[in-house]
Amino acid sequence: MRVATSRPSIGPMTIPSNTAHRISRLAILTAGLALAACGGGGGGNSGTGAPIAPPATPPPTGGTPPTTPTDATTPGVWKGTINSTTTGQSEALVALTDRDGQSVWMTTDGRVWHGNLPPQGDHFDATFDGYMYEGAHFPDGTNHGPASMRVEHHSPSETRGQYSGSGDDGTFHMALSPMWDRPASLGELAGVYTRSTSNGYTMTMTLHADGQLSGSDSRGCVFGGTVTVPDPQHNLYHLDTNVSACGSLDGHYRGTGTLLDADAMQDWMTGMHPLEHGGHSHGGSMPGGHHGGLGHNTVPTGQHNLFMFSMFSENGAIMDALGR
Repeated sequence: MRVATSRPSIGPMTIPSNTAHRISRLAILTAGLALAACGGGGGGNSGTGAPIAPPATPPPTGGTPPTTPTDATTPGVWKGTINSTTTGQSEALVALTDRDGQSVWMTTDGRVWHGNLPPQGDHFDATFDGYMYEGAHFPDGTNHGPASMRVEHHSPSETRGQYSGSGDDGTFHMALSPMWDRPASLGELAGVYTRSTSNGYTMTMTLHADGQLSGSDSRGCVFGGTVTVPDPQHNLYHLDTNVSACGSLDGHYRGTGTLLDADAMQDWMTGMHPLEHGGHSHGGSMPGGHHGGLGHNTVPTGQHNLFMFSMFSENGAIMDALGR
């Protein structure tokens, strides 16, 4: 665009032609910038040859898109109680679930359940295998059988529901332990762990920093194998163990363990019937050579010093809590 060179006047004031030329060029440039700011003019140049700024990004509209809540995950170290509506008994419960959904539940009366849970969800059903040691039994007289777990509510901090199987029905309620979020390592776990009872029974397990596991008890049972870390960010360990010289409990076992604070598990250690290959259960006793007089557990104190584990085979299950 060419700018006129006549001498325009505004009221009584006369503007020199060179000043008018400058004002006109300024008006054109300002208009071009205004067009650019509004998205006009495309990507070209103004008539003066000056580059035009790219269009400004328009502000977002409609606010932040809504998000869908993530289902609570099931892995963890869970601690709570089960309450049998069949027998009226209440027992402490610990459940260990890894990131693949493999889960073992154990109670102070000596039962072990294991099975698979979905990796996440707020309610679901699962079928577990339940074990009692030889000589003990569930309410229907068996020591092995399926159990149905119905999780009616599951959140990042708690889980509750109902169980049934082997002639027993009841409810469970557990909370996620803060000890779940501790890192796991073979170096942290290494040490000699033991449990003893007032009548002389002992079990000892040595966990080595290279992952080797060995142990025995005062009845002559011998076990050895390996321990591995499935997830260094969380406090769970996998066990692969062979048990020998232990009668009906001989066999190849797999299971899960966790390193807990003995101070936080005082109720468990006090309530757990001495597991000399078992303890008392619903009306039965477990072998160990001390029927009717199994004594009482030693109850350790301290932190990062109680190894609780549960492992199972085709023949049965073994669970215990040993102090370092």
